[in-house]
Amino acid sequence: MSWLIPEWLLALALTLFVVDLFTDEEGIVSWIGVSAIAAWATWRIGAPPMWSVLVFIGAFIVSGAVWYWLFRGLIGQPVRRLMQKNAPNETIDALKGAKGSLRVIEGRVMFRWNGDELWPVANPPADAADGQAAEVAGMKDGQVVLKD
Repeated sequence: MSWLIPEWLLALALTLFVVDLFTDEEGIVSWIGVSAIAAWATWRIGAPPMWSVLVFIGAFIVSGAVWYWLFRGLIGQPVRRLMQKNAPNETIDALKGAKGSLRVIEGRVMFRWNGDELWPVANPPADAADGQAAEVAGMKDGQVVLKD
C-alpha cells in the first residue's frame, strides 16, 4: 500500500499542472503541484530522515524551476495564445475613439460608455453637462482623456 502514495502525489501534481495551464493565475495551484512533485521526489530518493528536509527543499527548487521553464514558458505560452485567439480586446484598448456621454455625479465628471460603464475623466471640460456627447482620445493613469 505504501507504494501507492508517491504515485498519487505525482498524479495530483500533474493534474494541478494541467489545471494551472488553463487558468491564468500564479497562485496556490501551481505551488501545491510543485510541493507534491518535491514530496514525490523526496519519497522516491529515500534519503535518511535527517536529510529528507534538505532533499525536499532541493527538489522543491528544482521542480519549481522546471515548472516555470517548461510549463509556463514552453507549453503555457502557446496554450494561452490559442485560448485567447478570438478573445475580445481589453476595455482599455477598445475605449480609444469610443463615443459616449458625460455624466456629472456629485461634482465629478464621468464618461459613460457601452450603456453602463462609467470612467473617470482626466481632462473634464469646464462646461461639462450631464448627457453631453464626448469622444475618447486615450487613457492616462486609468482615466479617460477626452478629445478637445
